[in-house]
Amino acid sequence: MSYSTAFSHALSIVVYTAVKIDEGVTEYVSARQLSEQINIPNPTVVKILQSLNRFGLITTKEGAGGGIRLSKNAQDITVFDVFSAIELDRPLFKFSLPSTLNDDKSRLVGQNIQHVLSQAEKDMKKTLQSTTISDLY
Repeated sequence: MSYSTAFSHALSIVVYTAVKIDEGVTEYVSARQLSEQINIPNPTVVKILQSLNRFGLITTKEGAGGGIRLSKNAQDITVFDVFSAIELDRPLFKFSLPSTLNDDKSRLVGQNIQHVLSQAEKDMKKTLQSTTISDLY
């Protein structure tokens, strides 16, 4: 598998931000607060926030009382949106048949494995697309 932990970190950041703002605790959540409360190193938080911002999932405000907030309502952001911002189009499974296995049976087995892994990834993405951030809290 090739997905990084950045996706789960990003999901935690987005949900935490949504909850704190929905609860009226704050209008913006600082990167420092995210780092401390979710236990993610600050440089990692900053990198994730850059990706989320680039995909239009968060907005930022500089200065005192600043930080980040979601750019849309939590019910309008899917888990797949967060996934896409972090993982881009990288595949979950990287499979290739060893070059020494080049007979018909081996190629058929390789095609079958590739099909199963591809279908698993499609099913996962479908689930992520049907789940919103607000479904998580």
